[in-house]
Amino acid sequence: MDRRKFLLGTLVGLGAAPLAQSGYAEGKLFADPFTLGIASGDVTDSSTVLWTRLAPAPQAANGGMPDQSVAVHWVLSETPDLSRIVRRGEAVAQSAWAHAVHVEIDDLEPARAYWYQFHVAGYASPVGRTRTLPDSKHAVNRARFVTASCQNYSHGHFVAYRHMVDDNPDFVIHLGDYIYDTSFGETFRKHDTETAPTTLDEYRRRHALYKSDKDLQHAHAQIPFFVSIDNHDALEDNDPSKAQQRAAAYQAWYEHMPVRGYHVQGDNHFEVKRCITLGNLAQISLLDARQFRDKREVCSEEYDANYGFGNYRERCQAVFANERTMLGEAQERWLTKTIRENKKRWNVLASPGPFLPFTYQHNGKDLRYIGAWDAYPANRERVARAFAEAKCGHPLILSGDVHSFWAVDGARATLPDEQFPLVEFVTSALSANWPPPLAQPVTDNLPNNPQVRFYDPVYRGYLLHELDSRVWTTQARAIDDMKDLQSAVRTLASFQVQPGEPGFRQEYMN
Repeated sequence: MDRRKFLLGTLVGLGAAPLAQSGYAEGKLFADPFTLGIASGDVTDSSTVLWTRLAPAPQAANGGMPDQSVAVHWVLSETPDLSRIVRRGEAVAQSAWAHAVHVEIDDLEPARAYWYQFHVAGYASPVGRTRTLPDSKHAVNRARFVTASCQNYSHGHFVAYRHMVDDNPDFVIHLGDYIYDTSFGETFRKHDTETAPTTLDEYRRRHALYKSDKDLQHAHAQIPFFVSIDNHDALEDNDPSKAQQRAAAYQAWYEHMPVRGYHVQGDNHFEVKRCITLGNLAQISLLDARQFRDKREVCSEEYDANYGFGNYRERCQAVFANERTMLGEAQERWLTKTIRENKKRWNVLASPGPFLPFTYQHNGKDLRYIGAWDAYPANRERVARAFAEAKCGHPLILSGDVHSFWAVDGARATLPDEQFPLVEFVTSALSANWPPPLAQPVTDNLPNNPQVRFYDPVYRGYLLHELDSRVWTTQARAIDDMKDLQSAVRTLASFQVQPGEPGFRQEYMN
């Protein structure tokens, strides 16, 4: 290893606190501080982010850590037994950041697995595995990854993650609702409190509870994650009156995720969007669909609160305003430019919420889900136009949020102005329920929505995607019983998309 790489690896992750002031480097801890596990994420073809948070008592104040900085040693190896160390260094876990550590390591080899470990005060973390993306400028034969969303601790075990590890994906894209602010009355596993978090300490406790799940820890230790934010992670809309709460949610989210982009404590903004590139094979535009979205409820409050818990509503003229946005002006410019200038085989959009239209006919009215792009039709139209104007790359949409599996061929929609030549695959929740008041209206309205060619409201799980230059295959991977730690997984259906051909083929499984 040359001197420059050694120095870079040593200095990465120190942030603003110098080692000389770490103060607790040789101190003692009363228990294992790695109770929340380790993780990697935000990988590129030459870099990764390694994460941990020191918390010997996760639900205690400050995680049971002293109110001072702690020096954390880390190593990165080319082998699982850590016999070929390529980087090592120290990072400072600061009390102001809940003793979380984010180590950003650059100048790595593309498409390569690495193993890592943290050490502090005589304790060693488990050995984790990460993997860089393929070289962004070179040919790639194939890729394999997962999209997932919506894990409510109180609704079931996170057993899906165990099967996800067995599927051996290159990475996971988590589309949001990593934590939930409420149990919605479920008591299978209890939250730390039934009061929704609003302060930094309360958000930290909620994240720590979720991170205590062993299947979740194992997946993070074995697979790099990309993560986005949805409403239960933070807040529903861009509401200036709740800036302080949003800032608390963002800081706690950063403190518990293997991500970059949040450097000022108490900041109400966070750089969440990402462009994930897989050589010449695919680009995936991962969106932030919450931080900048306009208020979703702009119409009359006269609606049937018993129908879909009030989430399915009639759209007034204000919904169709051209300036109304899901993404914010800057992110929309970035996204449409990225889509139009794509040079990869697959041109993919990863959205926390459903993109393509779905109409609910109820009491003679056309209702739409106010949490989806149906509530921002002008913004959706501009994004769809960017796909149409792209000179390269077959378009695909991957989304979550609605706790059920969907496969949608947008060209088959009934209304001509809502016929988009796009395919969307929606993942079910990892563990959050999809209760009848939300699920049944979808089932009842499938005849009015021929674009939805597959819908399963019963199973929780995730989507497994495998792609090469000739075909994209998506499998709906379903957990038999999320309340059973030994539950098996099954493939409900498999869908195939071919470049240049409309729609998709599907195969139902046993």
